[in-house]
Order: sequence, then C-alpha cells, then structure tokens
Amino acid sequence: MDTSEPTTTHLIFVRHGQSFYNRDGAGVAEDSGLTELGWQQAHLVADWLGRNFTADALLSSSLRRAIQTADVIGQQIGLQPEIWPGLDESRLPYWTEFPTAADAPLAGWDRPWQPDATNAPMYTRFRQQLRETMAALMERYLGRTVILVAHGGTIGTIVRSLFGGHQMPIFTENGGVTHLVWQEGRWRLISHNERAHLGDPSLPALTPWAEPGPIRTIVEQFGRAAAAYPLEPEPIVAAQLRDLVAMAGARPTDHLLDVGTGAGAVALAFAAQVARVTAVDIAPAMLERAELARVEHGAGNVDIRWADAAALPYAAGTFDLVTGRDLLCYFGELGPLFEGFRRVLRPDGKLLLDEVVGSEDPVKRATHQALEMQRDPAIARLHCESEIKRALEQAGFRLEQVELYQVAQNAQTWLAASPLTAEERGRLLEMLGDSIEEDAAGLHIRREKNGDLTFAVRRLRLLARPMSG
Repeated sequence: MDTSEPTTTHLIFVRHGQSFYNRDGAGVAEDSGLTELGWQQAHLVADWLGRNFTADALLSSSLRRAIQTADVIGQQIGLQPEIWPGLDESRLPYWTEFPTAADAPLAGWDRPWQPDATNAPMYTRFRQQLRETMAALMERYLGRTVILVAHGGTIGTIVRSLFGGHQMPIFTENGGVTHLVWQEGRWRLISHNERAHLGDPSLPALTPWAEPGPIRTIVEQFGRAAAAYPLEPEPIVAAQLRDLVAMAGARPTDHLLDVGTGAGAVALAFAAQVARVTAVDIAPAMLERAELARVEHGAGNVDIRWADAAALPYAAGTFDLVTGRDLLCYFGELGPLFEGFRRVLRPDGKLLLDEVVGSEDPVKRATHQALEMQRDPAIARLHCESEIKRALEQAGFRLEQVELYQVAQNAQTWLAASPLTAEERGRLLEMLGDSIEEDAAGLHIRREKNGDLTFAVRRLRLLARPMSG
C-alpha cells in the first residue's frame, strides 16, 4: 500500500489484544494486561501491519493492555511506541446515555442525535478528550502514516464523531484494525474492524513461533505447562529468591530487566526493592501467568513484555540490573546471550543469575541433560559452572560473587510443572531409578522409604559486572 502522498494522512487504529478484563469481566483489575490469546493477537496484527504499511509513528494509550500490544507492534515495525494518555478508554459508562427506541428500528433515520453536557455529560467529556487528542495528532502528523493502539470505545467514538452518527454503538474486536484517511478535505473510512489477519487460513501466520525451531518448541512446551506453575513460589524457591535479592544489593532507583520471567517469580521478588521491573518472556502462556501473578500482588511497577532473550529490543545502557533464573539451559551457546545482557546494562550495572548446572564430568552432565530434556524438550543444553564462568568473562563480565549450592529435589515435584503423560512420567522415573547405582547423572539419586525418588540438584547463583573499557 502506497502511503507516501504528502497530502494524505493515514490513521490506522488497532484495538489491543484480549486482556484479562475482556475475558474475565469486572472481577479482574480493569487495567490488566494481555492473556495468552491477547499476546498471540498482538503478534498477528503486528505481522499484518508490517506487511501492509510503512508507518511514520506508533502511538499507544497509557493503559497496560494497549502498551503491551504496541510494544509487540513496535518490535515488528521498528518503531518505539509513544504514549498518548488522550487515547485512553473512558472509565465511565457513557454508552448508557445513548438514545434508544424500543421496537422502532428506523426511529433514528435522518434524525441525528447531538450529545451535549445536558443529555450526555459522560459521553461529552469523553468526546472532548478525544477531540483534543485528534487535534494535537493531526497537527503533528499531517500527511503521515500513524498506527494508534487504543480501545474499542476510543475507536468507536472517533468514528462516530467524524461521521456524525452518535446514537450508533460501533464495536471493534480485540486485534481489529480501523483505517481512516484524511485527504482532499474529507475523512474516508477505508475499513473498520479488519480481522482477517487473526484467523484467515490463506494468510501466512508469521509469528515468531510459526516455523519449527527453538522458539516454537519453547512456546509450545510452556503453552502446555504454564497452568501448573504456581503464582506463589514454593517455600524452597522463595528462600532462593530472597538470597538472590540479597546478593543484588538493589537500589530504590534501579530499573531491572528480568529475562525469561516465566511466572514472574523473580520480577515480583524484586518489585518492592526497585523503582521499576521490566519482565520479559517469549511464551505467551507464561506472560499470561506472570500478568496474573502481577495483578494478584498488586505490583504496579512491574511491566510484563514479550521479548526474545537472544535479541533484546532495548537500547544500550537501559537497565541497572539484569536477572535470569533457569534460563541458560534454553540456549546452546551462551556468548551471544551474555553479550546482549552486557549491551542493555549500564556501565555500573549488575547481572544476576541463578541456574541449575550440570556436573563438570561431561559424561555425568550428558546423562543429567538427557533426563532434563525428557522432562522439558525445549531445553537446548545443560551447562556446567566453569562453562558459564568462561562465557561470562569472554562476553566482558567480571565475576564478583559466586555461590554453588545444592537443593534436595523430590522427583514427583520436579515433574509437577511438566505436561508429560502418566506413561511418559513413568518412563522418566524409571530412568532416574536406573541411574541410582552408578550415579550416572551425578545427582546422588536415592529411593526413600515411601518409595519416592529424591536427588540433589546443583545450582549456581552469581553476580557479575560489565568490565570497564
């Protein structure tokens, strides 16, 4: 689509992806983030926009569900979202002020209703907000192409106000696109609530996980397993998180990036210690889980975002702290990952990791890795302590604190968050039992009196800083 004419202004409105409030209703905080479906919708509309428009600007309302959607779009089209609170949804039920005519479908034909402060005070205030926003927008972006991520009420009210049909509700679905054009002194409605990109089988679904590969494997694995992840960490994990927070020495002004946030346990553990937390993951199901945990904790300073850990979409020197827990095993090569961490850290920043590690004995580590991969096929490689340290140093980090510790693990608990079938779990438990005698995996596996299998997991907790120069 050619959008290069200087006298033509294209406004492409996108309704955000499905939020918790959209799906679950008033029982959820209104300013809630996206569901798993909402993240999928955000990626599909982002891909479609990238293939059909060359945008000059990307704007978003200030509400969480719109910002999350805009962030995904921005990563696809290479634009940083600009927050415009004037695009926010009304918090008042203005639609109750619209006139009705029971049993008279054509009563409003050619009898336009004009809202004012007397007959529609809520709607009038909302319209004034949007008129001021549109005026500022057109002054700044006349002759440009702008993508605006907003809300159903916002989009419907702008369309009604431009075309003079105030008594008609206009519905826009999650992920729907409305295209308005200002040209030759007239507004034109090119399309409204375009949604073919969300489900038309004739269109390629070019989401990051569409093609077979590591990202798709991770997304599918955690799509099956997400519901089993607790919103509150188990006591032993909570203790590990407290130790990680203590090691960090975080400041109240710090901005933290939690990579591979999963269900958000690390992000929420740090939320009370820092000014802001950006928590990213690649699996939509886990992002939904993390958002649910954030809502339950009331952690308003935690921002849940989609991002690929291997290609972080943040400028150099953005963060004071970068954290990762049980992340490294999903990467075969650690060098590029650590280089990305160093890039987004400020020169005086800190990297904190808390990871399961394998034995320094390559045979034992390979056996341990095979067991882990049976439980979680998205795992790429189990790294040992020396390998992690070496990769950090080669990426330009200086190790400051290193703690190697062991955690007693019950095999049934270990399998709790895995989507394996009962038969698959049985085979894996049998593999664990078979490795007891020779300690083939280096896990010191033992069978307890009650028949349960337990083993000792090695974990590495460390703090590193970027080397100067």
